[in-house]
Amino acid sequence: MQQSLTAFAFRPWVRRSGLSIVLVAFVVSAAIVLTLTFSPPARFGWMSERVVWVYLAVLWLGGLKVFLGTYRPIAEVGEETMVLRPLHQFRSRTIPWSRVRGTEQSGDRLIVYYETPRGMRFVALNLNLIKGRRDFLTLLEQRLTAMGFVERMVERSRYLSRPA
Repeated sequence: MQQSLTAFAFRPWVRRSGLSIVLVAFVVSAAIVLTLTFSPPARFGWMSERVVWVYLAVLWLGGLKVFLGTYRPIAEVGEETMVLRPLHQFRSRTIPWSRVRGTEQSGDRLIVYYETPRGMRFVALNLNLIKGRRDFLTLLEQRLTAMGFVERMVERSRYLSRPA
């Protein structure tokens, strides 16, 4: 069944930050390769330490994850489901509206709680990364309010959940 989805992209600076991480990883990798090529004794120094190579691998993987991950929307809201793609996770989460149990918003963080066959799970989003943040939150609130969710404030956190 095809459903129309409202997509919310990443803000442009997120892709640029991922690209800058990749560029730093490239420059450092190239510097090490050139140094090892023109000065073979350098392989006995700090460049041979595993922690250097692990750090470079993490820079490459993290930068590519951020850069390439921004080509898809961070969130898509449809009639049947919502799709969330936080950068700190490898998989996107497709959550049917019927499985949503509540949300928690505190500052720039949104947590969506949902039910799975293995129990309750949650996914967190950094709201600063969403282009059209207000529209996304308004759409989410309208949908949950229509489903009977009510708002509750506890200190600085805002909750939308079903009444007890």
